[in-house]
Amino acid sequence: MGAQSRMDALEAYALYANVVRDRVDRAVVASLGSDLANERELGADVARVADALFSLGTRGGKRIRAVLLSLAYEGLGGEGGAERVTNAAVAIELLQVYMLVHDDWMDGDLVRRGGPSVHKMLADGFGSTSLGDATAILAGDFACALAQEAMLSVDAKKEDLVVAARRFARIQHDVVLGQVMDVCGELRSIRDLSLARVERMHAKKTGAYTVGGPLAIGALLAGASEEQVAAIDAFAEPLGIAFQLRDDVLGTFGASDKTGKARFGDLRQGKQTGLVASFLAVADAPDVALLTEVLGRADADDAACAKVADLIESSGARARVDARVSELLAMAHQKLPALGFRAEEAFLLEGAITALGERAS
Repeated sequence: MGAQSRMDALEAYALYANVVRDRVDRAVVASLGSDLANERELGADVARVADALFSLGTRGGKRIRAVLLSLAYEGLGGEGGAERVTNAAVAIELLQVYMLVHDDWMDGDLVRRGGPSVHKMLADGFGSTSLGDATAILAGDFACALAQEAMLSVDAKKEDLVVAARRFARIQHDVVLGQVMDVCGELRSIRDLSLARVERMHAKKTGAYTVGGPLAIGALLAGASEEQVAAIDAFAEPLGIAFQLRDDVLGTFGASDKTGKARFGDLRQGKQTGLVASFLAVADAPDVALLTEVLGRADADDAACAKVADLIESSGARARVDARVSELLAMAHQKLPALGFRAEEAFLLEGAITALGERAS
């Protein structure tokens, strides 16, 4: 596909994504808003937790997962169009809310999607950090329960819904394992870090629920065969890894007003990213020492972080990660025809590859 065709596909995907996003936004607002009226009547404490979830869940978001799920359902000729699987799209978005709540708490992030994280909102609301932390964990669990309810409410054939729900559970299984790999990474010497290990973690933690899971669920709800799901997984793995490697780059070099997160957050949290792995592969001892002075230090100032970012760039590490992203995107393009999607949705998925792998936020 030539450059102009890819731009056309990207534009078509953006238009499709806007339609899905508007529909799913309304459904998420209902799920976290009016649908929880009875829960809010349980008292001010429960209402505060529900309101914090509502704030995060309705605060923007690209709805990438909902869009991919809808696209796969329509790509395999699902009955009734994407509107019929709106509840599944809501489920995947609520699952992300749950994961973001817990992830922000574990990482100590105070900002998400341009606003306060849930544990920050609850700590302020209750006037207690410990109570804010505890209720944030419960808020994430509650969002997970809402996600299960939404998935099991999809209007689909029973046999299709069962296999889709099983895959939904598998997403959570993989993400939790990937998160364990992530949070325990600091126990290992950074000298042992490799890009291959980072990619394995990304495939579990992010690829499973950002690309492969949503596509597979949409396909399964449309009655996809095991062979079709296998083709989707083969397509999704490189794209999911590319998505997260791009996120690694944005975490250090992206603009906060676009990413919705504080710049240098990955460095301050000690994240073992693709950038860090690529830098360590070529860095000498003095440069590694400069990195370790910043990596994992929550109080590292912007000047020190910027110095490390400059080192990463001048070493060629950023360029190598960018090149790896391009390589992975090319692999996804090559595997796309095997999905057997209808021509229109296959074209949209071409745009999705570009949108996910070359995004600025």
